[in-house]
Amino acid sequence: MNDNFYIDTNYKFNEFIVKAKQQKVIALDTEFLWRKTYYPILGLIQAAFSKDEYYLIDTIALKDITALGEILADRNIIKILHDAHQDLLILSRSCNYVVPVNIFDTRRAAGFAGLDHTASLAKIIYELFNVSLSKSETTTDWTRRPLTKNQIKYAIDDVTYMCEMREILLKRARNNGLENWLIDEMKIYEDKDSYRVISPEERYLKFKIINRLSNYNIKLLKYLAAWRETEAENKNIPKTFIFKDGILFKIVMKDPKNIAELGNVEGMLTEKIKKYGHEIIKILQKARVHEEKLQLKHQRIIINNNDLIKLKKFIADKAHELNMPVELIATRSDLVKFLEDKKSDNLSCNKLLKTWRREIFLPVI
Repeated sequence: MNDNFYIDTNYKFNEFIVKAKQQKVIALDTEFLWRKTYYPILGLIQAAFSKDEYYLIDTIALKDITALGEILADRNIIKILHDAHQDLLILSRSCNYVVPVNIFDTRRAAGFAGLDHTASLAKIIYELFNVSLSKSETTTDWTRRPLTKNQIKYAIDDVTYMCEMREILLKRARNNGLENWLIDEMKIYEDKDSYRVISPEERYLKFKIINRLSNYNIKLLKYLAAWRETEAENKNIPKTFIFKDGILFKIVMKDPKNIAELGNVEGMLTEKIKKYGHEIIKILQKARVHEEKLQLKHQRIIINNNDLIKLKKFIADKAHELNMPVELIATRSDLVKFLEDKKSDNLSCNKLLKTWRREIFLPVI
């Protein structure tokens, strides 16, 4: 156990950064609170250089942790996280939207090592080390101070085994002949677009149902989604506290011209109409009269269901042969998009063919 592992002053934090820059591998985790705010509140960062050297960075006590961005962006330092996506987004935002590089995700790596690629950290630790981690602080408030002994132990446990875990997972992937694929897979966390600030005007593009809308309805959705995003950020509340995506979808499909018609939208609560009704009607009126340059939906391509069934079987057979989870190779939506791009002669842009998966899909191109 290292002394002075709890970092709650700028002096201690700067000392930690100096040490971190000398490491080849660092395990990282975050604890945050995200219940009633627009952005998550980062409460704690856990770091470990080895099983015996770990640190807890108190992000409530420290006002500026942007120096950690130097570690995230250092290609000479491997950063190990479990289920890395959300942690990296939070850390990136806290460090002026730096783009992390050289990431190793133990959860994703598990799929290349013959394990469940959706398993929790505790489950994989038990599988590899026969150690059971406590789950007592899973729903704790990490913004309260002082932290309890149980919270501190729970937080330390999350990074204690990760450096050793990476070595084991790499070895297993190597034995499976999948080490190069695993390394290639980790590059997904270096996508700059994942970390850039998305403007309110772009939020409509994140809706999964956009391909089900006409261009006119997409324009309405663009305005409504931008309004909801701005409203939520200004009030510092989750955007779903204003309206869930499904309600916005129903509004643009109904296209209400007045409060009475808005009240006929399925699922629209009276209290929401009182609070936001007039604003919604004004926004829709504005959207109707404005000419917009939209990133319009792609025309939906109808694929043959038999082709999808054959492709799913092909991938399932390959997954069995490689001892990999099917979903790690491709999800159903990935396969549908692959067939759509194939039919429209647009495979050069397909994401499955830009990674190690190309070797699997070459026979069916």
